Amino acid sequence: MSRVRVLAAALLACALVPAVPVHAQQTAAAAIETAPPLDPALVEKARPIAAAILPEGTMAKIMGPMMQKMMGPMMDSVGKMPIRDLLKAGGVDPTGAEAMKPATIDQIMAIVDPAYHQRIAVMTTSMFPAIGNFMTQFEPDMREGMAEAFAGRYSAAELDNILAFLRTPTGSKFGSGFMELAADPHYISRVQAMMPKLIAAMPTIMKEPADALAKLPKPRAYKDLSQAERNRLAELLGIDPKKMKP
Repeated sequence: MSRVRVLAAALLACALVPAVPVHAQQTAAAAIETAPPLDPALVEKARPIAAAILPEGTMAKIMGPMMQKMMGPMMDSVGKMPIRDLLKAGGVDPTGAEAMKPATIDQIMAIVDPAYHQRIAVMTTSMFPAIGNFMTQFEPDMREGMAEAFAGRYSAAELDNILAFLRTPTGSKFGSGFMELAADPHYISRVQAMMPKLIAAMPTIMKEPADALAKLPKPRAYKDLSQAERNRLAELLGIDPKKMKP
């Protein structure tokens, strides 16, 4: 049952916050290392743009009251999904999962954890504001990263045009509310509608990497390691080799 909870939470997190795949993060880091140096003058021009798009307090606003309002409908949607669909998305043998009846998370949790929805409410009330407060301290870094990204994409004239727009009443409204779109109920409702289709497609999506992984050597067990490798492993972990058991 814990696996179902974890999977549901993971899917929910994907819907709430646009996720960046690990390989994309690695690609971005490599691109920064090889990219030509940024023009400091362009970065300076871009900073007011970043400040307009990510004004102070944005993360607390997004992750606080706004996200709390979205969490209830999102969890209701996840709760109505058949557990067998979630299990298939999590890698369980589709044949075995299909043999299950289409019981939903809500139906199961009503039996094993009658306080399930209250727990979710408690987590929502405490967790999201805490995340917002935590993320607030990183807003200056986020703004600087935005400024650098803009400086690498736009010319001085283009940056001037963008800033001029953001300084108009319409531009100011657009800029200050842009980051909040991720928590907008219209956007969230579209993401919610996508989730059942995503879950149904996961076995197909995972087939290609699963086939590729099957061709790789299997990880070795402790019993397969040489004594030198066992000693090195113990050294890395700071454990007495004699206390490490196969």
